Amino acid sequence: MNVLISAGEASGDQLAARLLAALRRARPDLAAFGMGGARLEAAGLDRVVASESLSVVGVSEVFGKAPALRRALSRLGAEAIRRRPDAAVLVDFPDFHGLLARRLRRIGVPLVYYVPPQVWAWRRGRAKTIAGSARRVVTLFPFEAELFRSLGADAVCSGHPLVDDVREGLAGASPLPAKTRRRLVLLPGSRDAELARHWPAMSEAAASLGRRLDLEVVAVRAPHLPQALFAGAAERGIRVVSGGMHPLLASADLALVASGTATLEAALCGAPMVVVYRTSALTYAIARALVRLPRVSLVNIVAGEEVVPELLQGSLTAANLEHEAEAILSSPERAAAMRAGLARVASSLGPPGATERAAEAILAALAPAQRPAPGLRAAR
Repeated sequence: MNVLISAGEASGDQLAARLLAALRRARPDLAAFGMGGARLEAAGLDRVVASESLSVVGVSEVFGKAPALRRALSRLGAEAIRRRPDAAVLVDFPDFHGLLARRLRRIGVPLVYYVPPQVWAWRRGRAKTIAGSARRVVTLFPFEAELFRSLGADAVCSGHPLVDDVREGLAGASPLPAKTRRRLVLLPGSRDAELARHWPAMSEAAASLGRRLDLEVVAVRAPHLPQALFAGAAERGIRVVSGGMHPLLASADLALVASGTATLEAALCGAPMVVVYRTSALTYAIARALVRLPRVSLVNIVAGEEVVPELLQGSLTAANLEHEAEAILSSPERAAAMRAGLARVASSLGPPGATERAAEAILAALAPAQRPAPGLRAAR
């Protein structure tokens, strides 16, 4: 079996790498080529396009990457024509994969979407296109599978791999000793641009809270980010650590978290949180025009209600962040209600083994005569 696998940003690369490893465990004869990062290559991908140079944060940042994106699209299309894969597995990176899917459909390559575009948030018309063209859609969230099935797609929910990630992380050691004071954990983001936009307000608010409420304040630095981006941390009484995020979140009385998958990780760890996010004015304006959701954080979207407060764009100030955080820290009842909501979110992400279920779903779709195994039926 020869499969084209394409993943764009770092999160997609990680998901796709685990998927490829699971596919190869189930089918040792499987070969894969396509686009990805270092993780996918290490998992056995014959990498014809390196995804690291294509990563972008928002809509306005896409323009500078356009030439590289066009080259990547042409290269993958040409390789698909030359190698004639049995299927293509497209992982997230929606705009690029929308264009790639058109080329692959023209040459008759069956399409499987893993982590499909978030059509429930914007461009809902694309859901019909995906439903009509995909051999199978494998989603991380149950409501996504329901949406695609309602449009006639063969869609299954494999559950979220973060469940396994967090379980493994919680089994590791904390980078800090047992706490003697209440602990405030800061997760300002994993990209340079996110740090630049979140850290000033987050660090100012955290420093003030730490002084006034006698808190231990610790910021988690993504391993690839330089320490220099956390300017003024030591002077403000903030300890910066790299690694051990899950044990820290499990011990946190409160976390300040940049919107993204980190909010789901905090939910799985049971950490009350305030979610923040700021992007460029152009990106935000375009998103506001397109997105039809009242909430931004994955925790609130999965819950279908506001479980945690969100501070976005102009509302993300040190004063607002300090006010929201103190309101939670000063109310055990509110913190307990938030933890109960987060537990409901965590349970909706499914049991461990999501990546194996996703691989099973994909292989079953490529062998239509094969009956789904009991685990796959349960995952539906």
